[in-house]
Amino acid sequence: MIADFDGFIFDLDGTLLDSMGIWQRIDRDWFAEKGLRAPANLSGIFRSMTARQAADYVVRRFRVGLSAQEVLAEWERAAVEQYRSGAPLKPGAAALLAALRGAGKKCAIATSCFPAACEAALAAQGLRAFFDAIVYSCEVRTASGSPADKSGPEIWRAAARALGLPPRRCVVFEDLAEALRGARSAGMGFAAVYDPSCPDWPAFAADADYAFFSLEEARYAP
Repeated sequence: MIADFDGFIFDLDGTLLDSMGIWQRIDRDWFAEKGLRAPANLSGIFRSMTARQAADYVVRRFRVGLSAQEVLAEWERAAVEQYRSGAPLKPGAAALLAALRGAGKKCAIATSCFPAACEAALAAQGLRAFFDAIVYSCEVRTASGSPADKSGPEIWRAAARALGLPPRRCVVFEDLAEALRGARSAGMGFAAVYDPSCPDWPAFAADADYAFFSLEEARYAP
């Protein structure tokens, strides 16, 4: 049962926040400002990347005359502005977090979002107090020293450490299919959360330990 876990680790974009449309708008507007046409499948290309990987991709492919760090700074400013004005919560998210807190469970966020944008979104929604820890992919490295993404175990293990729990006592809530492999390799449970941007929801849901079309279905029951 999902209630048997002690630690609940949530993705932010597409899982707690209905924010994928915000990122599509940020990407579209940024490309337009640079006089470029964004590829039709840009959201799919970026979906499993960290922000740094996406910036490196843009610099390499489109030769925008900026460094990856400068691209990231422009994206971060746009994201903070959008999130501060209120990125909407997924239905059921606030109720689930309140129930977990009431039951004494530990909660964390593991995200590829910019730290300032994440904090702006949580402040706007009044949710920061529900989380014992936030782990950002930009702060986690693999054994080789490269940035960690969610397809590997590093970010999930970092989140478990931040909660003071062994990985086997944690369950991950995610809308990203690639994250299933990373959470499993870290020895964690996995709950798939539907988002319209999921490329193959039936297969994703079937592979996960738990699957929720909406977080309203994930009401915590001890």
